[in-house]
Amino acid sequence: MNEVNILYVAMFGLMGMAVFLFLGFGTALKQSAQDATVRRKKQRSFKPQGKLNKLYQSLRQRQHAVIEQSSLPGSLYLALTICCAIGGFFTGRVVFSSLFLSVIVGILALLIPMIVLSFRQSKSKSKRINHLASSMMILSNSYLVTEDFITTVKDNLAVLEYPEPFRDFLTYATMMDSDVRSALRRMENKVSNPYFSQWIDALVLAQDDRSLRYVAVSVVDSMHDVLQAQEESDAAMYAVWREYLITLALIFSVPLVFKLLMRDAYVTMTTSLVGQGLMVLLLLAVVISVFKAIKINRPLMM
Repeated sequence: MNEVNILYVAMFGLMGMAVFLFLGFGTALKQSAQDATVRRKKQRSFKPQGKLNKLYQSLRQRQHAVIEQSSLPGSLYLALTICCAIGGFFTGRVVFSSLFLSVIVGILALLIPMIVLSFRQSKSKSKRINHLASSMMILSNSYLVTEDFITTVKDNLAVLEYPEPFRDFLTYATMMDSDVRSALRRMENKVSNPYFSQWIDALVLAQDDRSLRYVAVSVVDSMHDVLQAQEESDAAMYAVWREYLITLALIFSVPLVFKLLMRDAYVTMTTSLVGQGLMVLLLLAVVISVFKAIKINRPLMM
C-alpha cells in the first residue's frame, strides 16, 4: 500500500471519528430536532434567510447573552477572543503547516471564549440552584416550628447558602411593607425558578391557612428529586466528556504523527484541495459537536 492510499485510509478514519462525535449525541437531541422541524413548518410563510446568515445571527445572539450573563467587560471579551484567534492560528501552523488551514483554525478559535464562558455559566447556575434548594429546605423546616415566615428568615439568614433574595425580603417586609404576601411576591420576581415560584405560592396560601405550610416542604422535596436526577446526569456526562476529549486528542495527534513519520503523505494531506477540504469538515464537525454537547448538558431547571 503506497503513501497515497495510506493517506486516504487515514482521512477516512478521521472523518469517521468526526461523524461519530457529531452523531453520538443524536438520541439525546431527537426531541430538539423534532421541535426545530415544527418551528420550520410554522415559519414557511415567512421569507427564509440564508443558512450562513442564520448561523451568524444565532452565534451573535448567543455571544451577547454570554457576555451579559457573565458580567464580563466587552473590551476584555474582545481581547480574549483576539488572543484565542492568534493562538489558534499558530497552533494551526504547528499542526498543519498550511496557511489556509491555520486561518481556518484561527477563525474557529474565535468561539473558544464563548464556549468556555458557556461552560462556566452552566456550572455556576447549577451551583446557585443547589444553594437555593438548600436555603428553601432550611426555611421550610424552620417555618413549620415558628409559623411566622419573617421570624424564620431572621433566625436563619446567617446560615443560608443563598441569602440575597431573603435578605432583601426581610428588609422590605420589616421597613417598607408589613404585608408578607406582597413581600413574598416581590421576592418571587427576583428569582427565576419554577420550583421557587411554587414554593412562594405555598407560602402565600399558608398565610391564611397554617396547615398549608407543609406544602412548602413537599415543593422543596420535589425540587431535591430533580437535583438528584441532575447529579446523576452530570456524572454520566463527565464520563462522556472524558471519552470525547480523549477522542479529540487522538484526532489531532494524527496530523502530527504524519508530519513526523510520513512527510510526503502529510504534505499531500495539508496542501491538496481534497485533503484541506476534509480537514475543514473535520474541524467544523468538532466545533458543532462541542455546541451540541453543551446543549445536552444544560441543567434540568435552566
